[in-house]
Parts: sequence; structure tokens; C-alpha cells
Amino acid sequence: MQASLDLSPEAVNQAAEAMIAAKPAYRDLIALYGRIFAAQEDARQRIRLEPVVIPEDLLTIRRREQLPLVPVSGMAFDPAAAGVLLGEICRIVIDSETGLSSSARTLSAKSTEIVPLFRDFLNEDEAAMARAAADIGVDPPALAFFLYHSLRPALRCCARQLSGFLTDDPVWEQGYCPICGSPPGLSCLEGDGQRFLFCSFCWHKWPLQRAMCPFCGNRDQEHRLFLYSDEEPEYRVEACASCRKYIKTVDTRVLGRRSYPPLEQIASLHLDIKAAEAGYAAGIPITPP
Repeated sequence: MQASLDLSPEAVNQAAEAMIAAKPAYRDLIALYGRIFAAQEDARQRIRLEPVVIPEDLLTIRRREQLPLVPVSGMAFDPAAAGVLLGEICRIVIDSETGLSSSARTLSAKSTEIVPLFRDFLNEDEAAMARAAADIGVDPPALAFFLYHSLRPALRCCARQLSGFLTDDPVWEQGYCPICGSPPGLSCLEGDGQRFLFCSFCWHKWPLQRAMCPFCGNRDQEHRLFLYSDEEPEYRVEACASCRKYIKTVDTRVLGRRSYPPLEQIASLHLDIKAAEAGYAAGIPITPP
């Protein structure tokens, strides 16, 4: 069973229901994110993007030097579609009555002020984001949460478009995303044990050697640590003693249910706690995707 991001909204809901049955302790969190991810999958069908053009000479250099195709700021998005999805996500969060519901109400009432911020978010303009959050009346992390999740379907569509520029020559052997350069947020094992990484930002999926730490490139098996539980054979933490960072891995070969990677990341937050207790740091901030 392979991990897939290309599911219908109905299939995402089914994956969430199966996960709730397997992990009832995560019921509320999975129910919330299941609805958000289903809304994103529905929105993905309506995304319209202008093609990202990469000059041939620049493309040659990036391939030769093993550099990502574009920076995060170079990702294309659909402002109209993102604005509509923002409203849908706000309604979902308001209905859920979580700690983000107050921010969702505020943002929902000021939607016209939010759309121009999508570009600031992609430009990683922290000063502009902080000012905007203060003006709107929400915390910067909450604002970033809603902006990112509203953009996520477009980022995936853009990554798929850009993946057409990727070739197997030379083979990508880096731990960062070949599309946008972001670190991986999740790892999975498929088929005969092939390891794949998912980008923490655009969710592009690419293969990487199982013996390699994606954060520092260490290949020394004596410096690798695996944290797992016999009760959850589908999950493990792969930690590196060299850089003291870790990544979570889902073994889809033993999962026994439909896999939707962003939900797997949500339903394994207890592993982040276990890794932190062992003295390892996440390669990305420990926040829901």
C-alpha cells in the first residue's frame, strides 16, 4: 500500500475515519484535519496556475549543482482559489471549537485584508507578517497556519508542474526538496522497502537512500537510532546521532489501511514527544502540517 497525496475528498474522509478507528486518542485532531485536508483536495481541482518558467541555462546549473528548482518565493499560486479556501477553512475551524476558532472568526470577517498576504507569506517576510497579524488582531502563528493551509493545494499543483523539469540524470541525492529546497517533514517505506521523503512545504515526494540522514547526510549506521513500539509497527522515528535530528517514518507495507501522509503526520505526534525525550530535535518545527 503506497502513501498517496492524490485522493478524492471522499477518500481523505475515509482515511480519516479509518485512522480514528485505529487511534481514538487522536479523534478530535484527526476529525479537524481530515475536514481541512478534504477541503484542500476539493480545492485542488479548481486551481489555475500560470506556468513557472525556468531558463534552460539556469536549469542546467541547478541540475549540475543539485540545487532546488525554485525558492519558496518562486512557487506559483492561485490567489482567488486560495481566498475561497481560506473562507472554507475558517468555517471548518470555527465549527470545531478549537483554540484556533477565535482567530478563524477574526480572519473570516476580514477576508479582503488576507488575500494580499499570501505573497508576503511565500516571500517569508516575517516583519510584514507580524505587522499584518497585529493589524488584524491575531497571533502570527495563527495567521501563518491559515495562509499556509489555504495555499497548500496550489503549492502541490505547482510542485507537480515543476517536477516535469526533474530528471534522473543526475540522480537527486539530497535530503532537501528538489522542488523548493525545504526539509522533509515525513518519510515512508513502500514496496520492497524503498524510502521516500515528503517535503514539509510543497509535499513533493522523492526517493532517498535508507541509510542517509536527510538533514546532515550522515551514512554511518552506528550513528543511527530507531525508536518504535511493538504496538505500532507502522511507525518509527529515525534519529541521527551526528546532527541530533530525527524524522518520522511510516512503513506503508504494514499499515493495513489507506494512507494519507499529512494525516499520518498528525496521528504520530506522540513520536515527536518520544524523540524529544531522547534528546533529538525535529528537522522542522513540530507543528501540525
